[in-house]
Amino acid sequence: MPISPDTIALYRYTPEGGSHGLIVKYGNWTCGGSPDADGASFAPVGVETYLPLAETAKITATAPILAGSASKPVTVHELTAWLVAHPNSGLPFRYHLGAGGVIDTLDEVYLP
Repeated sequence: MPISPDTIALYRYTPEGGSHGLIVKYGNWTCGGSPDADGASFAPVGVETYLPLAETAKITATAPILAGSASKPVTVHELTAWLVAHPNSGLPFRYHLGAGGVIDTLDEVYLP
């Protein structure tokens, strides 16, 4: 299966170089091809890589970061604090890079 161009698995947070950064893996959707399909899952592949995260990034999260399956906004601090407390979760997120090559939008993909 091809690598999903807009989805990453989140592993860790690093304050490298005084800015926010995420350690992630790219991957692909299995058993249905998308998060909307029954039984779909995100399978990370390859090596971990670093992606910078904007201080002003628009982030939404669901369970297990927040209670419930409805996406709700969270701050960069809330996300990074959760990642520090729960490293290597591999939660799937859709992302968008802004003009400077920094993540400006990050939305958790809820998988029941």
